[in-house]
Amino acid sequence: MISPLALGAGSITFSSPASGASYKGTQSYSITGQVTPTPSQADSVFISVKNPSGITVDAADVAVAPSTGTFTYSTATGGSGNWITGTYTITATDSFSTTGSTTFSYTSPTSAPPYNETKALVDIMGNLTIIQQEIKNLNNDLHGNVTAIQATQTTQGTAISGLTSSLASITNTLTGVQSSLTSLTASVSGLVTTVGNINTAVSGMSTQVNTAATNALNASNAVSSTQTYVLVVAVLAAITLVLELAILVRKIS
Repeated sequence: MISPLALGAGSITFSSPASGASYKGTQSYSITGQVTPTPSQADSVFISVKNPSGITVDAADVAVAPSTGTFTYSTATGGSGNWITGTYTITATDSFSTTGSTTFSYTSPTSAPPYNETKALVDIMGNLTIIQQEIKNLNNDLHGNVTAIQATQTTQGTAISGLTSSLASITNTLTGVQSSLTSLTASVSGLVTTVGNINTAVSGMSTQVNTAATNALNASNAVSSTQTYVLVVAVLAAITLVLELAILVRKIS
């Protein structure tokens, strides 16, 4: 039986990335290799990719094909600030401590220029000046806004005061109108009472006139009856007188 230690005495070689491979920015690529001799037991390979500063920028654990000893890991360059321009090292170690490595070059699309302390200080001072100017402008804008708000509040206060005076005047006018309406209502009520009294008086006068007319009619009837009686009495007296004269004449003759 072949022991794991014996297997660890082998090697790992890479077919991708190819020797002298170079990448830039974000770019897909694959890490492909082979464990030699082919492991007789199940095996896997731990892959790590380190930047020029020794910082790990990519890592994965992939299975080894039992029949060929090959493995493949598909990945991509870039994607973080640790991807800086320089030479990168790929290291693969299987489950039995077999190792291998390869390299490739990488160019960052945003590679920083060499650090210049004097230029950095000038830039900082310039940024501070810009910040101070922005703060000054902000204070001026804030002061202007506060002044405008105060002016608006003053104008609104004047308008509200005028509106309050107008409402008070309207209220006084309405109070006067209501008082006038109350007086007019009382006057109309008194006039209605007076008209009622006049109607009552006229009704009483009408009754009195009717009574007087009736009395006059009765008097007229009484006078007419009296005249008739007197006339009848006069006629009877005349007839009596004529009869007495006739009797007297008869006696004389």
